[in-house]
Amino acid sequence: MKRRTRIFLLCAALALALGTFALAGCGIKNSDPHQKDLLLYLSFDEGSGTVVHDGAKRVPDANLNYIFNSPAYQEKAQDPQWRARGVKGGSLLMDGYSNFVRYAEDDITVKGGALTVSAWIAPRMFEWDDPNGAEAGTERLTAVVSQFNEEANQGFILGYQRHGAWSFQVGIGDRFFKLWDNGHPLKKYEWNHIVAVFDGGAGNMRMYLNGELANERTFYEGAQISGCADWLYIGRNNHGTSNATAACNMHSGLIDEVKLYKTALTADEVRAQYSGGLSDGKLPEITFEDIWLQNVLTEDYHKPQYHGGPYQHWMNEPHAPFYYNGKYHLFFQFNLNGPYFRNICWGHLVSDDMVNWKPLKEIITPTAGTVAPDGIWSGGVNFDSKGNPVIFFTAGNDSFASAGQGLISNQNIGIARPKDLTDPNLTEWEVSSTLAVKQKSGEGKTGEFRDPFVFKDGNTWYMLVCSSSSANKGTALIYTTTDDSFTNWTYRGQLYEDASLSSDYGRTWELPVLIPVKTRDGSAQKYMFVFSPAPADSADNDVFYLLGNFNKSTCRFEPDDKTPKRFDYGDNVFTGPSAFTDPKTGKVVMFSIMQDQRKPRDQYLSGWAHSVGLAREIYLSADGKTAEIAPLTTIESYERETLAEGSSLSLAAANEKLGSAKGDMLHVKVTFEFSGSGVFGLKVRANDAGTEYTDFYYDTANGNAGVKTGMSGAQNISGTFFDKYAAEGNRLTMELYLDRSLIEAFYDGKIAVSARVYPKDRTSMGLKLYADDSVTVSIAQLKVASMKSIYKQ
Repeated sequence: MKRRTRIFLLCAALALALGTFALAGCGIKNSDPHQKDLLLYLSFDEGSGTVVHDGAKRVPDANLNYIFNSPAYQEKAQDPQWRARGVKGGSLLMDGYSNFVRYAEDDITVKGGALTVSAWIAPRMFEWDDPNGAEAGTERLTAVVSQFNEEANQGFILGYQRHGAWSFQVGIGDRFFKLWDNGHPLKKYEWNHIVAVFDGGAGNMRMYLNGELANERTFYEGAQISGCADWLYIGRNNHGTSNATAACNMHSGLIDEVKLYKTALTADEVRAQYSGGLSDGKLPEITFEDIWLQNVLTEDYHKPQYHGGPYQHWMNEPHAPFYYNGKYHLFFQFNLNGPYFRNICWGHLVSDDMVNWKPLKEIITPTAGTVAPDGIWSGGVNFDSKGNPVIFFTAGNDSFASAGQGLISNQNIGIARPKDLTDPNLTEWEVSSTLAVKQKSGEGKTGEFRDPFVFKDGNTWYMLVCSSSSANKGTALIYTTTDDSFTNWTYRGQLYEDASLSSDYGRTWELPVLIPVKTRDGSAQKYMFVFSPAPADSADNDVFYLLGNFNKSTCRFEPDDKTPKRFDYGDNVFTGPSAFTDPKTGKVVMFSIMQDQRKPRDQYLSGWAHSVGLAREIYLSADGKTAEIAPLTTIESYERETLAEGSSLSLAAANEKLGSAKGDMLHVKVTFEFSGSGVFGLKVRANDAGTEYTDFYYDTANGNAGVKTGMSGAQNISGTFFDKYAAEGNRLTMELYLDRSLIEAFYDGKIAVSARVYPKDRTSMGLKLYADDSVTVSIAQLKVASMKSIYKQ
């Protein structure tokens, strides 16, 4: 800690005169009256590097584990997220899935008749756990400090769980004591001083939160902690669960001043520790920028840089798009704890143009005593009669059977409204204590009741809800109301079902959308019904649609053609649809999750999973038979520099221009003129040797448009993926947006073909046009431009 020598000596002299180094104003940390009893003291003041030091000088320096200390998909290593500000001095921000410190049992094994564990923590989130886990013996704590074996009745753990409940647990050889907080939960996004005391001689255990006793229990005098021959972890449960390759039960948020003593601190000493951490009598403030997920993946070889999403960790379906007071809002399924599926809440993105999405703090999280204690799943947004936005979300409640509300499902529909309508970003929302809709017997398949989509026509609001029919086929249920309290809905049956559809179309239709679409000139309109088949392990998880009429009196969708059509010809990259009509332009805009198609191990190593797709405009074709899809034109304003350009070129001349147009963040637009029967296309992310590439093609012989993958690294799905498309007038325009691992291609602004690619060769940045000998091709127009990142300003 840097201070002028004169000030330091003055403070030191004054402190000695007072008999203690207790002068926080001089910037000197308190000496500890139990210094001799310290087993371990981590101040987290290092500020840089990958090593932590024991201030008690009892154990050797330890490595601070962090996935980016030695990154798999970045050139340069990164230090852990040290913070200059903490409770005292600096602190450490832990990411929730890769950060921890550990000590071998030879260096420290906690045992004996007395123990005090003291720590300052500011959790970013609370992990989900089975609400019946305690009874089933499967509960797990997010560990602050852990060295235990419950089966052997050994060691101890101090940690927390769902909704901020926290616990101190100790093994004494013949039994395992568990002490909980007795209704004094931790708070997110602020400092919590937690202290756990085991006094075996007196026969009691105590827990303190912010200097106050939270709970205690007594047992026989003379008890001793039985030592556990295992690692001692800071920030990780040494018997935690895992999700694929990612460890769970790890601290997500700030941590500071961790102390372990081989003595039992008194209540007065605990209060003194707490008071010593205050600033002007208050808890130290935490800036959102210091505690939230950090923008550390701009150099990741594969993470898209002009597609939206959170800075780190796992996301899924973007949903509930809307425009309000000059801002576009988009939400998404989010795990704040790591790049894996668990602990789902609503992430929040805002934008001025539906391209540059800024991640904001999550808005709705599972919370005790609410309609959604266990999960906040997908939903939609509409407006009340005053024009104020209202969120409709899937409220997860795993204790529904015992909730006393007559619930038959863990999935019901909740409501949330903005806390402050003058806030331009609508950063805070309040969840209603009343559900909008409870699933009832005879309304779809029990337990399949989610993803509400709400629209208004006249004075009536309509709600679609994902479910399964009595024939075990996908369907969407429909409800109506004219009451903008949104708590009095009338069930109107199934919007649409086709029992003759194959199993490829799923047993459940997730994320249903019903929206009118118009031709580009606005001369004709039809309703478009969109759905995503589920479950993904047995159904085709592409996005499908039908066109037809919506009968408002019967609340039924009447398709023109019962054969569902695909929006995107790639292989399950473009999934999880949501859509809205932009009130500024009148355009129907669709969003999707762009699946990364990687293995859990690759997600773990990279620190992220999935991306938001480019906003896509949807139109009705001129003949009214198909929906046409194209990127929102505002994306073009993110071009940085033109790398290649030309017109009326031969294939050879065009490829010569492409020779210097290399990159992994590109906008490519090429118009082919062709004759003959054969295949032509564009190879992207190609290396000079021709051994790595991804091929976007068109086959004139049979009218197949698609992509060939699998020639570019080992992470992406390998195969040829296509569907029928009839190019008009022997002319075809391919428009591709390359964003590192994600490629979204559009043919003639009518169909889309998306792919994920993960080249092993770092030089795979090239483009190459090609054509079979049996087809003659020339290039009418060519343009390649580099693209800007939305994560680097």
